Amino acid sequence: MSMRLLKYLSLSATLLLPALAFADGGGSQSSGGALVNPLGTASLQTLVVNILNILIQVGTYAIILMLVFVGYKFVAAQGNSYKLAEVRSMLLWTVIGGLILLGSKAIAMAIQATVTAVGGG
Repeated sequence: MSMRLLKYLSLSATLLLPALAFADGGGSQSSGGALVNPLGTASLQTLVVNILNILIQVGTYAIILMLVFVGYKFVAAQGNSYKLAEVRSMLLWTVIGGLILLGSKAIAMAIQATVTAVGGG
């Protein structure tokens, strides 16, 4: 970057940042000066469950893609013993990842039931 462009960017940032920081959203929700929760959850437990559900959905797609990729690698190995050993290792770790993904929801539900039974929520 040239020095002139760097000076221009720093001057622009210096002038624009305060305007952006104090800009009014102009939305119809008026909080009356109170803080508004941007995540839309009522509790930490709900937030963790929502994050876990998103991770499970994304992870499921990743596992499916990995299984398709491992299948392709099995076909591409063409009987080469070194490549087959590598692909079997990939398949093993993909299955282990899938089991961890399935187990994460079960572990979360067990922790939630334990906390509820103890009286924490």
